[in-house]
Amino acid sequence: MLLLLLLLFAACAAPRQRPLETVDNLEGLRQRALVLVNAERAREGLPGLRLAEPLNAAAQAHAEDMARRDYYAHRSHDGQDVADRYRAAGGGLWEIIAENISSCIACRTASEQIVEFHAGWLRSPGHRRNILDPRVRSFGFGIASAEGRLYAVQTFVGERAEIRP
Repeated sequence: MLLLLLLLFAACAAPRQRPLETVDNLEGLRQRALVLVNAERAREGLPGLRLAEPLNAAAQAHAEDMARRDYYAHRSHDGQDVADRYRAAGGGLWEIIAENISSCIACRTASEQIVEFHAGWLRSPGHRRNILDPRVRSFGFGIASAEGRLYAVQTFVGERAEIRP
């Protein structure tokens, strides 16, 4: 009886995880997001960014976590932030690290929605600052969907050279 009560409690206490929906052409979407960011940086006379796999992995992990667990925040339910996700994905030392997130319900196609997300980030002073920070050199992008809601994450890093004694 005690075992049955423990199992029932565990089932009730465990958060429901929503199944992810397929987002087609993830690499193409990442390239599209990078083109949009670099076009804005070029308009401001800044050098373009390059895609970095640890940033892509960190962004994708966060987008999928928000989609599965139905929340919207820079910090996960486990207390992880962009720096934690970057390190977990194999990222190195950094001078600056930043993240932009966005979400929509009843969205356009992912390819069309990226343009909308980007426009929204540019209208927000803090998000725009992340996109145009001159210290940033690398970029990552992730996107995930669950139950008709789309989550997008941009990650940025300005790497720091390792200091040797």
